[in-house]
Amino acid sequence: MKISSRALAYISILAGASSTAAAEKCLSGSFILEYEGDCDRETLVEVFNDQVFGPAKSSACDGVTAEEELVAQLAAAVPSTTIEEFCANIYKSQPEVPFTDILKKDENMTYEKAFFLGHSSLQEEVETTYEREDGQATSVLKQDGELVRAHYQGSAQFKKTEWPKLPNFASSGTDSHGQPTCTTSAAMCCWTKDRQAADNNGNCNRNTYSQNCVDKDPGDNTNLCFVDLERGEASTGNSGDGLVAFPDDDEGAIHCHGLAWANDVDDSSARYKGNNLFFVSMYDHMYQRGYVENVPGAPMCGCVEQMPTVTRSDCTEIDATERFKITYDSTTNEIEGRIALVDINFNACQGINHRNNDLWAYMGRLFYEGKIENTQWGEAGRIITNSDCDYAVEEALSKKALEPGYDYDVSQWTNIAGRDNFNVNGDINELQVATFGAEALRLAMTTQTANLAEAPHGIIRRMCATCDPNMKEIFYRRLTPIPDGYDLLYNILHQRNDGGGNNRWNEDFHLYSTYEDAVNDENRWLCPNNSFNYGATFD
Repeated sequence: MKISSRALAYISILAGASSTAAAEKCLSGSFILEYEGDCDRETLVEVFNDQVFGPAKSSACDGVTAEEELVAQLAAAVPSTTIEEFCANIYKSQPEVPFTDILKKDENMTYEKAFFLGHSSLQEEVETTYEREDGQATSVLKQDGELVRAHYQGSAQFKKTEWPKLPNFASSGTDSHGQPTCTTSAAMCCWTKDRQAADNNGNCNRNTYSQNCVDKDPGDNTNLCFVDLERGEASTGNSGDGLVAFPDDDEGAIHCHGLAWANDVDDSSARYKGNNLFFVSMYDHMYQRGYVENVPGAPMCGCVEQMPTVTRSDCTEIDATERFKITYDSTTNEIEGRIALVDINFNACQGINHRNNDLWAYMGRLFYEGKIENTQWGEAGRIITNSDCDYAVEEALSKKALEPGYDYDVSQWTNIAGRDNFNVNGDINELQVATFGAEALRLAMTTQTANLAEAPHGIIRRMCATCDPNMKEIFYRRLTPIPDGYDLLYNILHQRNDGGGNNRWNEDFHLYSTYEDAVNDENRWLCPNNSFNYGATFD
């Protein structure tokens, strides 16, 4: 509890009042309380004692505590209230700045909706010098985003900002005021593009913006595991229940940053979550760093339960200092309270186990402080994995009754070997090899055409889901018959050499990127200095 006990003049506090209306009170008269801290029973009683009850107490109040007198004062007021009801009403009636006042576009939030999906002009434009004859730059973010800066330096730090009424930030639950909120009490943004240079963030470079900042990456702080298209459907409008996975950090650079708040609507983290969302999404990352655009298939920002599954996320929490003013007018018997001053700071989240700037760890802190439920932290933890992607992807595939593997035409291809998720026997830790022997493979690879010189002696198709995009599929075209007794498959999988002269590149086989190229002998793979690495091709 933090209190600035600044004593104020109380007005005509009289002891020993005898009126019937104030029979339960030992003090009468008007008073004013002003303090810095929270509005709760413990704080109000202490402030009331310091500023009113203690200085004015006389024999009429013998045997009466400050808490008892404050309760009596509130009960006798019009309307009659309790300490808890009085504080709750102060918080509930706190004025807020409409979210549409930030960008000043329209009142129905059409532009804000596009922004949080990652598709507004602020995200899609890039600074250029090509649009004007005088060579002056256009689409300069610091100019286009001037209203964002103005809101940050003004209302964002000193007034409550509205939580945007958009599907992105409303899930199945509502708060105690009946307002839509996120089921997890957490929201997150994930960006895929940097559109601003010279800010020490991302890899957009100054000079020739139109060439160097068209599709540049943000600072990479997480791994994208997968996008569940159904998860963000309410925000994106995309229908479908597909799953897009990104194994082995295949998504490239991505940056995620979030916020979380208490379930208690009167907690400052909940009341100022609109300010925090503005800071994270519009000011700190878009205006300051130039981070824009969404992960395809997901909103750019939304409740955590609507976002892609990632391994971690940065986090910002708010620290709010509030000054309350409470006025009681004895002539009307009315008492009113309000938040007279707010000062909001945005800081890196302090999480459990000394893990700061980490959304998952901060939600753990909220849980251990009793501010969110274990189910909320658990649901968020299935989206922010706090580890790698393997288990999360496996669980997601299982829930959708999907199995990892490769969908191929069984009338054209025969599965002869596989490891990891391509092991059809189910043990991903073992190398699976088909049960038929070397001779069966040799015969299967033997051409059935009469023109043996021109026809390939079979084609092997090698697939790798986690390899470089240019190496995901390789087609091995056999140029010469496989010698009797020679185990080609064993050589490819285990020996990784030229097979004692039986499997020589450019003599016994060529490699291609497509099946059509292999059949037509077009676009053969070439190697620098005509040097072939036998060990790497079928890894």
